[in-house]
Amino acid sequence: MLSTKQQEYLNNCNHRWNLKIGATGSGKTWIDYNYVIPERALCMKGEGTGIILGHTRATAWRNVIEPLQNRYGMRLVGKLKSDSSIMMFGQKFYVLGADKDTSVAKIQGMTVEYAYGDEITTWSEKVFQMLKSRLRCKHSHFDGTANPASPQHFLKEFIDSGADVYCQKSTLYDNPYLPPEVVDALEKEYAGTVYFKRYILGEWALAEGLIYPTYTEALSDCVFYDENDDYSESVVSIDYGTQNAFSAGLWGEYNGVWYRYDEYYYSGRTEGVPKTDEEYAEDLDKFTEEAREKLAPGRKLRVIIDPSAASFKTLLQKRGWYKVTPANNDVADGIRETSSALKTGRIKISPACKAWQKEAAGYSWDDKSDKDVPIKENDHAMDETRYFVRTMHINKKARRRDEDFSRPSRGW
Repeated sequence: MLSTKQQEYLNNCNHRWNLKIGATGSGKTWIDYNYVIPERALCMKGEGTGIILGHTRATAWRNVIEPLQNRYGMRLVGKLKSDSSIMMFGQKFYVLGADKDTSVAKIQGMTVEYAYGDEITTWSEKVFQMLKSRLRCKHSHFDGTANPASPQHFLKEFIDSGADVYCQKSTLYDNPYLPPEVVDALEKEYAGTVYFKRYILGEWALAEGLIYPTYTEALSDCVFYDENDDYSESVVSIDYGTQNAFSAGLWGEYNGVWYRYDEYYYSGRTEGVPKTDEEYAEDLDKFTEEAREKLAPGRKLRVIIDPSAASFKTLLQKRGWYKVTPANNDVADGIRETSSALKTGRIKISPACKAWQKEAAGYSWDDKSDKDVPIKENDHAMDETRYFVRTMHINKKARRRDEDFSRPSRGW
């Protein structure tokens, strides 16, 4: 039985552009792969092609194509071919990523009869603008979903432009199939941040003020219960700088929580004396000596480092006792995941980490930008913290749990 929201969408999605904008976990794509996409495909007249667009091709596949295959089987939803095409319900579709400006070339010249879009607010604006010109059949339609972003986002401006758009808003509470404990967990993860307005209430909200407003709640030393206790694993995260600050955080995992229990911080600009790569490497050796001594024989200490620090990465690898991993440097997702990890206690910060606290106290959104970006100053410990969270997949289990609940076997 369809919910009121589901029936509302099916009754009104007869416009050129049909959008569901709302909270994470509200099940926005469920009705699409169970009803909307199959029906649109069966109504195609062969005057153009179909496309499925996502943040990347991989996310489009995971969020849209796999659920379609699970629901209808491989006979109706086939395999992806080398040219990114797939046969679905007797029609040819292309599965494409839309996150980069260069992706414009993938749809340029196409005549698109039907398009479906996933995570639209993560797309390149140039791809979106090109798509508008590709929907050039008389009966062309677009269906899509997104989490809301800044009120200045190009998608919000398009919705408000007077174009032929039906836009349905959804909140977390519009999914009656989410267990109460999951709703409670998601509320706590995003409480006190811009993400609560966007991912819980489904509102277009400006990112302003402190990025981690409740950072002091995460300050905690790890307490060992006896002399045999210790961190089960240690990792170092680094934001490399010469004139800018060089920041390194030493993390230890204990009972499922990662503690940033020590830090190294040096600013060549502030001190007036920049250091060489070799000097930084020697400092890092001293900083990590105790952690390395506790490793099992033959095991290397993992170092997560700013991917742009190529020369320093090579130097550390030559030393022989570090396992160097280039950091995942996705700023928006990194900040969101770090915010969640701090709020839920999946990471803790030792009060001894004074540089981290000083930066967190001033780490703010740039309210002069039309995108969600931090003010780029005094942010080096903040950068290596999100490198750590994003690269180590600190929130991975939580994300899988949320995805499982947002894809119920039936219902919104």
